[in-house]
This record gives sequence, structure tokens and C-alpha cells, in this order.
Amino acid sequence: MKEIIKSIIGKIPSGMIFDTHTIIECLLQENSDAYLNNYNDTNTELYHSYISQVISDIEKEKLVERIGDSWSLTIHKTFGKCACWKKVT
Repeated sequence: MKEIIKSIIGKIPSGMIFDTHTIIECLLQENSDAYLNNYNDTNTELYHSYISQVISDIEKEKLVERIGDSWSLTIHKTFGKCACWKKVT
């Protein structure tokens, strides 16, 4: 999953701000099989927290920087809080 998320982040231009919901949506649109295969029989909120943690791990590689939280559209078409990131390189 980490490599797939890194490839999605790689398509984001340097300096752009995005949130975890954006990465989740990209996973669903472009890599739905990987998204489903990594679900591991948990609830959606916990699974999406896991995806945010994967992005946090990528931050250690200096590819992204956490810049706070955002309020954005979820996959359920409701709004919710999630981590907000800036693409560094």
C-alpha cells in the first residue's frame, strides 16, 4: 500500500496541499483492488486512519509535510476532519 500511495503523491505537483481524503479518493479511482485487498476486515474510519498513518510514514522520507487538518468530503459524501499535507518534492 505504501508504494501505491507514494506513486499517487508522486503525481501531485511540488508545493501543492492535499488531504488524506484526496489520497483515499485516488486509491478508489485508480487502485480499487489494492484499496479493497488491504481493508483487513476493519471499519472504514479505522482503515482510513491507517491510510493517514501510511502518509505519515512517508513524511519521514521528506516527500510530504503535515500542515494541520482539513474539513473535506469523505467517500460517504459527508464532510469530516482529516490530516492535511503539503507535497515537498
